[in-house]
Amino acid sequence: GNTFCQMYTVGLASYHFDGTAGDPLAYISYEHPHTDVWPALDNGEKVPDRVPFRNIEWDSVERIFKGDICWEELYNTTWMGEDMWHYEIKFDPRFMFIKSGTCTRSNSEEPHQFGRDLVYVNAALESVLRGIRETVTTTGEYLDVVRKWRQDGASGPTLDMLGEVSMRVLDNRAESMFDFNLYR
Repeated sequence: GNTFCQMYTVGLASYHFDGTAGDPLAYISYEHPHTDVWPALDNGEKVPDRVPFRNIEWDSVERIFKGDICWEELYNTTWMGEDMWHYEIKFDPRFMFIKSGTCTRSNSEEPHQFGRDLVYVNAALESVLRGIRETVTTTGEYLDVVRKWRQDGASGPTLDMLGEVSMRVLDNRAESMFDFNLYR
């Protein structure tokens, strides 16, 4: 499976994709302690740690995921006045970042745009880059991998995130940029 996170933080509305084509499992994780300051559901209950996607569709050729977060259907309430969110997410060819897509909320006029409003990278990015760094012989070869992201359609904000991680790996810094602290 893959996990895609914003702000280098797993559990801060991160997207988790597991399972198989015949039995997909996908959910949004709100398991990080920083989500404790977010608004409660409209019935006063805390947002669940994991909220499953429903109505899942997966196009493996185009790398497009579609799914719904059904607040009203699952929890008999809304969140911030919204009863459902519809996602359409397109991944890059190597599943290192979310290339484009939208999150359309039921009561909002404008959908959130991936790559602009929502910037997500794979939580395994750092370890993948460390593996690449160990196999290439020059810094130029390593940077060619990084340059490929632009060709793959990464937005400016996404390239900023990818670049920060790649430079940290290039500098051989031991501490991770990613926060995997999932207790609540």
